[in-house]
Order: sequence, then C-alpha cells, then structure tokens
Amino acid sequence: MVEINASSNRIEGCVQLSASKSISNRLLMIKAISNSSFELYNLSESDDTQILNQILSNTSLPNEINCHHAGTTLRFLTAYLSTIKGTFRVFGSDRMHQRPIKPLVDCIRKLGIKIRYLENEGFPPIEILGNETIEGGELTIPGNISSQFISALLLIAPKLKNGLSLRIIDPILSIPYIKMTLSLMQEMGIKYVWDKNTIHIEHQAYSTRNLAAENDWSSSSFIYSLASLSNESKIEIPHLYSESVQGDFYVSELYSHLGVETSFHKGGITIKKNNQVSTKLEFNLSDFPDLALPYVVSCAGLGIEVYLSGLESLKIKESDRLVSIKKELSKFNVECEINDHSIYVPKNQLIKYNGMV
Repeated sequence: MVEINASSNRIEGCVQLSASKSISNRLLMIKAISNSSFELYNLSESDDTQILNQILSNTSLPNEINCHHAGTTLRFLTAYLSTIKGTFRVFGSDRMHQRPIKPLVDCIRKLGIKIRYLENEGFPPIEILGNETIEGGELTIPGNISSQFISALLLIAPKLKNGLSLRIIDPILSIPYIKMTLSLMQEMGIKYVWDKNTIHIEHQAYSTRNLAAENDWSSSSFIYSLASLSNESKIEIPHLYSESVQGDFYVSELYSHLGVETSFHKGGITIKKNNQVSTKLEFNLSDFPDLALPYVVSCAGLGIEVYLSGLESLKIKESDRLVSIKKELSKFNVECEINDHSIYVPKNQLIKYNGMV
C-alpha cells in the first residue's frame, strides 16, 4: 500500500508489482514449442498472458483462434502455428486488424508455409496451413519493426529441421527484447551464436525445468513517475533486481535525471526523491520504447523540456500511443510535437483539468 499526503506531497509505502508480461509470454511459448509438462510460476495476470495461456492450454488447438487485443499473442502464435499440422484462422479485435504483420508472414512463407490474408494484404486476420516438418535455413528481416516478429522466429528456430540463421537489417530497435528472448531460450538449454547482425540457432531440443517469471520492471515506471512528481518519497518495490533479463531495468537510470534515486537490496529496490533534477533532457529510447509515455508525463509535470526519439514501435501498439499522449497532454495545456519516431515537450506549466482523461 502507498500512502499519499496531499498537503505535503509526500509518498511512502510498498508496491507489489505483477510478473513481467514479456517474460511470461515467452516462457509460455517455450513450453508449448518444447511440448513438455514443466511448471511455470508467477506468470503475469495481464490480458495478453491470460489469453495466450488459455489458447495454449487447450488439449488440441482450435482452428479458429481469437487473440482479441493481444498483439504479442497473435505474433507469437503466427510463427508457432506454422510448425503445427493443421489449418488455423487467426484473428483479433478491429485494432489488431490494423496492426501490420507482413514482415513476419513474409519470413514464414519463405520457410515454405502457406499463409493467406483473409481481409487486407499485410494485416490480420490470416489463415495458416501449418507443417510439422519445416526445413528452416536462412532468413532476412528488417530490424526497425516490432522486435516481436524477430522473437517469434527465434522461439521456433530450434524446432526447424536445419535450424535458422536470421539476419537482421540495421537499424535494430528494441534489442533488449531480442536479448530477453535469447536469454530465456538459453536458460532452457538452447545454444545460439549472434555474429554481427545474424543469429544462428541449430536444430535442438528445449530442456525441461520449472521456471518463475521475474516481476515487471516496465510497470515500475509508473511508480517512478509518482515518486518523481512528489516533494518527498520513499517507496519499496519488492522482487526487482539489477541482474534482470528485462531491458526496462533502464528505468532506474532514466528517472535518476528526474531526481529519483534507486537503491538495491536483497528483497528488491527502494526509490526516493531527491532534488537533483535536470532542466533539459534528450534520450533515444529505441531499446526502451515502453518507458517513453510515463517519462513524458513526468517531464511535463515537472516543467522539464524533453525530446525522446526511437519511438517508431509506439505507432503500431494497441493504439497510436504518440497521438494518444499528445491528445491527453493537451487537456493540461501541454502542447507537444510528435512525428513517426519522436516526441518533444517544451518547458511548460500544467493547468488543472477537471474532465475525463
């Protein structure tokens, strides 16, 4: 529980975060691909993870698979279902049908799998004619798209008869998420070689061992934002550690520029507010795009000029997040500038807003 004293703007308490969605989804896929019965603990309670777990828990996979709003689920399943004998129609919400999937489909087609677009070219819904005996080989994929396309291919690579050599064309965005995928695969016995821009994975079997998902560093960004906007704070966040496979561990460094210091201890972390706040900031968050929005809000609240780039992937989330944050900040008299890859917020003065955000 966190206690907020409105008169002094002081915050103190303890916040228990849920498990990482990114780790949970990858572990669920590894379990499904390995066709083993090991146990997974501390899985995320997010909709994405719950939907994926429900689909994969079926004794036999249904031919019609509704991924709802879960983008990770749809992308990971597109690759996985390609390795299963059968015909599968994969679809989701209206917004999901506006999110591109062509780079992933193009790669899977090159592996000899037949995939058909059911409505608009390059977008879900799709029909997959899966095959249990895919040869594998060499593929090339752009790196400036969703890293989930790359992770989806890497996860199935050990199952392919000749393995997979995946060449990623520069620039490569969200590298920490690719590293997360490889780290979890390695933890489950998979060997790989990352040579320059090519990742080589031979045909091999996942090992079987029980695993627990880490708690979510990405979610901690909202607690960091709360601390940054306070006059004084001391917040305990259990079960977050410096030795993490999550790239969003960078949140501790990012918020140090907003006067939030992080101390690590055996049980997790403690964050405190100090007065060492920057007045002008610029970061490339191509490796950490999910940290951008809470960070922008904190900067706006503190009246700090900030420019964040490397945000291409935010355009194809469950909404266009850059357009959404611009709209919501305008309600507080904060006018920001956005384009396809960046956001700029000038030094400003927020106003009180009594409507709905």
